[in-house]
Amino acid sequence: MTGAADAKPAFDAASLDGEQAEALAYPCAGDLLALAGGPGSGKTAALVQRALALAEARPDARVWLSAPSEAGLARLSALLPVPQSDAEPRCASFGAVACEVLAAATPGAELELIGDVRAAQLFEGAGAELFSLEWAELASAEVDPEITGLQAPRRFAAAAFRLIRKLRGALIGPDEFRAQALRGATSFYGHPPNLAGADLLMETPAKYRDSLRASEEELAAQHAREVDLVRILARLYASYLDALAARGCLTESDALYEANAVLRARPPLRAWARGLFAAALVDDAQDLGPNHVAFLEALFGERLAGVTIAGDVRQATRTFSGARGEQTFKRAARTVTLRARHRVPPAVEAVAERALEPSPAAPRPAAPHDPEAVAFYRGATLEDEASFVAATIRTLLDGGESPARIAVVTRNLRSAGPYAAALLARDVELDLGGEASLYEQPAVQDALAALWTLADPFRHDYLLRALEAPWMRLSDASIATLCAEPATPQKLLFELPGEPPDESRSRWDRHRDLRLGRNVTRGDADGELSAEARERAAALRAARERWERLERRLELPQLARTIFEETVFATLEPNARGRFGRDLVARLLDEIDAFAARDPLGSLDEFLAYAQNAAEADPDLLSLAQRRFDCVSVLDVEAAKGREFDHVFVVDVRAGAFPRYYVPDAFLFAPSLGMIPKENVGESARAARTAKFTYALFRLKVRERYNAEERRAFYCAATRARRRLYVSASGRPTRGSSAPEILEELRAAFR
Repeated sequence: MTGAADAKPAFDAASLDGEQAEALAYPCAGDLLALAGGPGSGKTAALVQRALALAEARPDARVWLSAPSEAGLARLSALLPVPQSDAEPRCASFGAVACEVLAAATPGAELELIGDVRAAQLFEGAGAELFSLEWAELASAEVDPEITGLQAPRRFAAAAFRLIRKLRGALIGPDEFRAQALRGATSFYGHPPNLAGADLLMETPAKYRDSLRASEEELAAQHAREVDLVRILARLYASYLDALAARGCLTESDALYEANAVLRARPPLRAWARGLFAAALVDDAQDLGPNHVAFLEALFGERLAGVTIAGDVRQATRTFSGARGEQTFKRAARTVTLRARHRVPPAVEAVAERALEPSPAAPRPAAPHDPEAVAFYRGATLEDEASFVAATIRTLLDGGESPARIAVVTRNLRSAGPYAAALLARDVELDLGGEASLYEQPAVQDALAALWTLADPFRHDYLLRALEAPWMRLSDASIATLCAEPATPQKLLFELPGEPPDESRSRWDRHRDLRLGRNVTRGDADGELSAEARERAAALRAARERWERLERRLELPQLARTIFEETVFATLEPNARGRFGRDLVARLLDEIDAFAARDPLGSLDEFLAYAQNAAEADPDLLSLAQRRFDCVSVLDVEAAKGREFDHVFVVDVRAGAFPRYYVPDAFLFAPSLGMIPKENVGESARAARTAKFTYALFRLKVRERYNAEERRAFYCAATRARRRLYVSASGRPTRGSSAPEILEELRAAFR
């Protein structure tokens, strides 16, 4: 929103109800104030109005408005007057304010706030020696190379980085991590629990019970390998921090960790920091982590005087990522519970409440089933379900409903492809928001193929995609011809260096891996193509020659835009699918702009290498921010938080998708138990899992806690609906033993 016409208060104080007005009247200098309440109770409205009132009452002081997620921060920013003045609340992330503190602590230092994808790449570089097994400890056999997960280095690196992110969020540094892990190992192996207990055996699946029959010798071997794992991870952790320091790069978690450390160590700086803001107001506080709370304590004191938090503990969906918001709510000196329902219909609320309660003995819902408010559907296949969702949305739009008031919510945005495809097939405008990779989107893959055609025509995976793309549209027969040896190949000026033939491969051909690229770039097989295909191949060669000349004089962003205008953009149709593809490629151009800003001398090859690494990154690190709000929104649960729609379709509600199956990482960490390796490795290993891992799942009730969080995610998704909720799934339901079948539970409860 821009322009003076949009400069208006987010809310009218006179429209607040009694409970919201009570929150507004709480003194600014008072101890921690908590605004609690269910979905649609007006928490965010009261929080923003309180921020505006505090800023108006004290124009000489700064008021900080924030949220633990980017989506929450964007939602708050949209509710503030535009344009903002210095006297109005400052909407800023925790990471941005932490960097402000660090800049004051180290004047002249250049700090860059980076995303988790770049951080993961730095981490992989920091551990490159380990992943290539070159560490001195491994070479000298001081550390057993048979370590849990190390047989698959990329998987080990991803699991290690996830662990380090959680440690940073919990304010646990490398030395403290090592100490806690070693204490946990000594405690567990020094005095092993009863691994033959009846409860433990009964709750352990039969296929993993053999892990509990570990002898003293095997437990000793597992202990030794666990200690080696701790040493490796502590070393990796320290190397990662050194890599960040050398480059001046910080993720938000890193910035909060470092800011908390420097504020604890330097009282004068802490005194200065406490004058930065007169008040702080935080939405979605159920998702606050220990690092967020510690930073607030550093700025406002242990009693958090001047801090207001708002949230709903029943929508806490990040506890497995380290969030501990429920504990923060318990610290509030005053809690104002908002009970009004400004959004959720009773029938929808009853469905959401019932999904939270897994017990079959739960009482019947207070509100009867209302088919006008809630609809259930199970398709025979995923395509059937997607067709139902898309057809229903098309009917709603044809009936006059606004596309901006319709949302499709899935647990994992990466599984939303069939639903998005079905909507686009019916010419429904949509945009995506949530955790997903930009580089997995088909339109972006086509755009990258065009860039690879210039950078390296012998990357045959991308060259094949380019030949099949809309701007080439070569048939399968033409592509097969280009992949084969031409009947009259052009004689090479210089012969390629040969290799001795492999006797075990009688059909070995040293030119095979070059055929397609040579046929496309030199035209060796043009005589065997149809006239139309030959013309298109010649046009591609001419375009490559032109792009090569442009590459020598254009900067990377301008070069990419030129290539896209001649390829991807030139063939996009003027319909919903075409506009969706154009928007995705525009996001790729933003990535190229950001890359060029970081490295003005960066080449096309270097960007494509970066894009390849980003595409292979842990999917949990990647996200797409929704840009268009005038169309149907396809969101995951985190992106849907705090928003409301008239019609909400919660899709793929089947065991394994929503809720997801709990898939444990290669190793876990708990302060009481230390490191918990999953895989039992080594020559003496009898079972696939370690005894400690099996015991930890039982003692910590990990699967039960995970399923409870998934139920809260469904509750959050369902309560986005103002008028009607649709819950759908596909396939035959399971027994619900590993993960609950929420749709079937609801259908049984609301017959």
